Amino acid sequence: MKLCNDTITVFNKRSDDSGDYTFRPTVIRGVSWYGSTISNLTDKGLNAANQYTVRIPIDADFGGKRYADPLEYARSESINGMFTLAQGDVIIRAEIDADGLRPAQLKELCADFMTVLGVTDNRRAPKAPHFRVVGR
Repeated sequence: MKLCNDTITVFNKRSDDSGDYTFRPTVIRGVSWYGSTISNLTDKGLNAANQYTVRIPIDADFGGKRYADPLEYARSESINGMFTLAQGDVIIRAEIDADGLRPAQLKELCADFMTVLGVTDNRRAPKAPHFRVVGR
């Protein structure tokens, strides 16, 4: 896959014992990050928002972690050594490997910030197997 020269950090959202959420980081090197502006006209005027598409090749550098589908990740007691891509996760175009950061803090630290809206698993693609992640 061409132009995979960006580094991202995926922050997986997971509820803890108290019912609050924590965000666990995974740095991934060798991805493609694309941003655009989408807009729509409503009865209240023009609305615009940034939309991002991230393509993560299966041969990207996951820092020794393995991908787990969202159900496996949610059901696992120990998530050490794994990450997932699911709605509600946060991705930034930067390398920040620190536990305990909240989305509001991440927005202040990094201009390229998105909340995952959808994930397409294209690992069976014959020429360029990858994950496609879309968010705002």
